[in-house]
This record gives sequence, C-alpha cells and structure tokens, in this order.
Amino acid sequence: MFSMIFGGLTSLATAAIGAYNKSKDVSIAAIQSAGSIAAAQAQAMSAWIGHPLSPPSICCYGVAVWFFKATACDKVIGPALGYQWATDPLTGGTAEIAMIVVSGMFFSGIANIIKR
Repeated sequence: MFSMIFGGLTSLATAAIGAYNKSKDVSIAAIQSAGSIAAAQAQAMSAWIGHPLSPPSICCYGVAVWFFKATACDKVIGPALGYQWATDPLTGGTAEIAMIVVSGMFFSGIANIIKR
C-alpha cells in the first residue's frame, strides 16, 4: 500500500515538474520572439529615419498642411482676397496625434543640436 501511494506521488511530482519545465520553455520562447520583433522594429525605424515617405514624415506633412491652412490661408491670404475662411480646430485623437508629431519634431531638433 505504501509503495503504491509513494509511486503515485512520484509520478505526480514528475508530471508537475514536466509541466513546469514546458511552461518555462513557452515563456522563454515568447520572450525570445518579442526580442526579435523589437529588433525588427528598430531596424525598420532606422531605415525610415530621413526618408521623405516614412510614416513619421507623412504625419509631419499633415500637421504642416493644417497649420499652413489655419495661419497663412485663414489669416493672411483669405482676408487679402476678401474671403472669410475658417479652419476647424483639431479635436480628440487628431489633436493628440498632432501634439505627438509636433513634440517629436521639436525634440528631434533639440537632439540634433545637442549631438553637434
């Protein structure tokens, strides 16, 4: 009777250790794949930097067009031609993205100045 209980506990312990090791292997594989994804993203960003059609550059173009319309067209060109133009303000997620883009442009300029 004692040997049967001891044998059952031994097989149960072996199964628990095996399951723990498999979960550890899955966790290690997930961490390694996350590391490779991060490396691929860093490589893509280094290829994008400075390219005129990169996603960050396209976001900058959008903010620049809105700012030109809101300032130059609405305040200078429109009144000079006798028109009363008005650009809608940026709201919600669009305003947040515009703030991120403008702050990124600002801080990248600061970083370039410090790098020199």
